Amino acid sequence: MVPDWNALISMLPFFLILGVVGPILTIMMLMQLWYLIHRRRGRVRKVEQEPASAPLDTAGAPIYPPNVPFCEEHGVLYPPDARSCEIDRAELAVRCPVDQTTRLASQELCRVCGTRYVLGASQGGLTVRRGGSPPEGGAAVA
Repeated sequence: MVPDWNALISMLPFFLILGVVGPILTIMMLMQLWYLIHRRRGRVRKVEQEPASAPLDTAGAPIYPPNVPFCEEHGVLYPPDARSCEIDRAELAVRCPVDQTTRLASQELCRVCGTRYVLGASQGGLTVRRGGSPPEGGAAVA
């Protein structure tokens, strides 16, 4: 009994795809699936905003940006929801973005231009702590 070589040769592309390309594609798909399951995902670490010293101009006077509570006596900028200084408990001031006058942080209405502002309403300034560095304090946690 002699095999029909012409029929076997005509089916050679089918055997090549089935025997070589198929397993390679299968392995590639399994590797992609493994990667999707085991990949390292980033995590956002939210940090509470802390008081910071105000930047200084060339004359050495502190620069207070608009809509940011600040203590004029100590030159410290506070988060939007702060209303009193942490050092001496004095009420914080805020600079109006329209006319650059200062008002108390507890007042929502500018007395000069009449603009109404609510500090800390959106909390849009989200502080995110960077990862991939050693913990604070310099020593790795065991």
